[in-house]
Amino acid sequence: MADQAEKNEEQSLQVFHIRQRRALDNAYAAVLGQQTINTFAAFTFEEAVDQQIERIEGKGTTIRPNLLGRVDRIESQLLQAVEELKKVPPERFLERDPNEDVNTDEG
Repeated sequence: MADQAEKNEEQSLQVFHIRQRRALDNAYAAVLGQQTINTFAAFTFEEAVDQQIERIEGKGTTIRPNLLGRVDRIESQLLQAVEELKKVPPERFLERDPNEDVNTDEG
């Protein structure tokens, strides 16, 4: 009989501890939720626009350039690749083989 009483006591303690944890979790979640709401409420449209402008044309580094710098780098690399391809003689390119190529017919 003592075993059953001990099991009941352990079970009631476990239920008590779970209720306490839930109460603390709910309180913590409410505090964090309110902080998030305050953060979003403080963030204005003007700040969002300023951040986007900074990201596009603001200060960048060689490792992490701004967006304009990235576009310029991509453009220069593409133009360089095109110039290199223009220098390749036509005979270096493979002729189309209809038995092995999956490309559509030349039109």
